[in-house]
Parts: sequence; C-alpha cells; structure tokens
Amino acid sequence: MFEFIKTVLNTHDLLYACYGIRGEKLNLTNLLTIIALVLTFIALLIVAYQTYLTRKSLILAKNSIDDDRKIRQMELLPNAHFIFEVQWRLEEWIRDIDGSTKALQEAITTKNIELLKQISKNSREDPKGLVDRFLYEKGPRWLSATWLAAAQYYYSFKGSLRLLWNDSKNEPNWYFAQDLIVRGRNHSRHISNLLGYIDQTVPESYAESPASISDSKFLSD
Repeated sequence: MFEFIKTVLNTHDLLYACYGIRGEKLNLTNLLTIIALVLTFIALLIVAYQTYLTRKSLILAKNSIDDDRKIRQMELLPNAHFIFEVQWRLEEWIRDIDGSTKALQEAITTKNIELLKQISKNSREDPKGLVDRFLYEKGPRWLSATWLAAAQYYYSFKGSLRLLWNDSKNEPNWYFAQDLIVRGRNHSRHISNLLGYIDQTVPESYAESPASISDSKFLSD
C-alpha cells in the first residue's frame, strides 16, 4: 500500500510543490506526514460540516417549537380569563410567602417575639378555598393541575407558620423559624417556576390589550 502511494506521489511536480526541490525522493516519514496532514484536513472538513448540520437542525427545531407555541397560544385565547385568574392567584401567593419570609427573618435577627407571634397568627389552618372549584372544573386541565400544585406549595408554608407559637405555653418556638425561612424560599421559587409556564401561554399583546369596553359592544346586531 505504501509503495503504491509513494509511486503516485513521487512525481517531479508534487515534490517541487511540497519541498521546492526537483527530483528529491520521498522517504517513508515524509510520506506519512503528508498522509496525516491530508487525513487531518479531511477530518476537519467533516467536523465543520457536521457542526453546520447540527446548527441547522437546532434552528429548525427552535422554529418548530416557536410555531407550536404560537398555535397553542391561539388555541388557548378563549380560555385566557382562566389563565389570568390563576396568574393573579399565584402572584399573590408569591408575594405573601416572600413577605412572611422577610418578616420571619427580621423577627429572628431582632429576637422580636411579638412579630413572631403575629406571623404565627397569619398561618392558614385549612387549605379549603385556595382553589376556586368552578375555575378548577371548567378551566383547562393542565392549568387546573398547575394551580393545584402551586396551592400545595403555598399551604405547606402557610399552614406551618402556626408552629412558630406555642399557644398552650404562650411562648415562641424559635426552633422552627429558620427551617420555615428555607421552606418559604424554596416554595416561592417553585411557585414562580409554575407561574413561568403559565406566562408563556398567552401572547403579550393579547394580555395587554385594552379592556375598558365589553367585548359584546364590538359585535354587530
């Protein structure tokens, strides 16, 4: 094999092009070096082409995802009022958790017993009513499931705040305070993630459209 390649490459023109010396014989080392360079160049071309194909595939996939999202957004527009309601509820829960977590951190820092007692009184004993039954049953199933998951996080935090105060002894339970701060931050983050999924379902231009006039007024008789 090597002898055949040497025969093909051992021409005056190629030798002159490679070394600038007419008539010089190629030895095996030089021959292998040339072959290695050629193979390396071919490999680089293959890698570059594969990179081009991968990038093109990613662009096509992104465009396909964007198109699918737009289609889903348009299909969900008739149910947009359900989505807006759930968005508002989740945003309220996030603000409530963040506010309680901040107040709890302040109570720990200042050793404010009265503040800790007030936070404990703001706990929620019963999860009933966190999710509106009508909206839950009539809204899109994925939205209802998302809402219920967020409610689980919210109640897990709010329901645990009562642990901060021992009513029978009328004294604070500082032991639970730091753990509840961690729980509040984690649950707020999870609800924010769920809210992020919902925020992508309605086009921004539709969500920001003026609503001062009833829709029925735009319809012909």
